[in-house]
Amino acid sequence: QVGRGRRPLGSERLGEDLYDCHHPSCNRLNLFEHIQMSKFMKASDELLLRICRCEEISRAATNHEHPCHEIVNTQEPHWDGFQLPEPWSGDLKNAKLLFIASNPSINSEEAYPNRIWSNEVTLDFFSNRFNPESNWTNNRKVLLVDGENYAKRSVAFWNSVNLQSERAFGRKVLMGIDCAMTEVVHCKSKDEVGVSNCLKHCSNKWMDEILSFSEAKVLMLLGSQASSWFESSVAPLEGFGIQGTFRLGGKERLVIHIPHPASWAKVKRLDKILSKDELSGIQRILNY
Repeated sequence: QVGRGRRPLGSERLGEDLYDCHHPSCNRLNLFEHIQMSKFMKASDELLLRICRCEEISRAATNHEHPCHEIVNTQEPHWDGFQLPEPWSGDLKNAKLLFIASNPSINSEEAYPNRIWSNEVTLDFFSNRFNPESNWTNNRKVLLVDGENYAKRSVAFWNSVNLQSERAFGRKVLMGIDCAMTEVVHCKSKDEVGVSNCLKHCSNKWMDEILSFSEAKVLMLLGSQASSWFESSVAPLEGFGIQGTFRLGGKERLVIHIPHPASWAKVKRLDKILSKDELSGIQRILNY
């Protein structure tokens, strides 16, 4: 187990000099003396790091014809502080419910993996992001770059995911354990900038492999970008609600399509989109 019972940054401060490549945030493994990596890294961990270190970033940085050029350049692509693509958050393998959304937003105030974080700490961040013992987040509030304080407000998107998860399970849930989250595009940007251009390229590159490591019984598509991926790769969607069972990543999954939390849809709540019988069926699947 990684980072159990300790603050992720110990007494060190991430925010003292984010531009200093010799700052403790460059190699925080010394702050996790008890981190024990397997001699042979799990295949899912290798995938997580390949997404984080995606080779398309350097290819797209100066190539205006590359589908990822716009989204990569929403940050300074050659900066050590470049926030890495987000592969997934939570226990991808064991979570019974997997949310699939557009792309991760970006928050420059969050203590978030960049090029100078070690692989070990990056793995811990995404795997244990919502684990209360890891301290990467606190009640869905992000840890700030000073390594000590949390944002004053919780992340609205995460709040919505948590509520929809509770409706799907019919009980309180542990984010990152009962449910995990991934996206069709992994590079970060505000307001989905660049997502439409790179959606096909990024999802074709990573989605099948991500799903192959997931045991999720239910996939929940959030919004238009996730639905675009599904319709172009799997099957047409029939409005919001249960779409049926599909074989994805080598496993049979029940697919549900609901509006993105930030959309203008009038009805967003899962328990309002599904009938009582449908919701009961979902709860039986997830709690079995």
